[in-house]
Amino acid sequence: MDENAMVVFHGFLNLPTKEKMQMVGAMNDYFDAVHREPIRAENEADFKKLDFAAEGKICKCCGR
Repeated sequence: MDENAMVVFHGFLNLPTKEKMQMVGAMNDYFDAVHREPIRAENEADFKKLDFAAEGKICKCCGR
């Protein structure tokens, strides 16, 4: 597994079970879709709304 995949998988393993299931569901939706661009666009829009500067927020992938 390359470094980027290992970091993301590490974050996946740090998630609670319910969030792991949500992640697997989203990945299944992505891989089952014929047209993936709308899924990517929706994810990009939601990702831009996240506030990484909020106090106490720690990255589940890298722990920072």
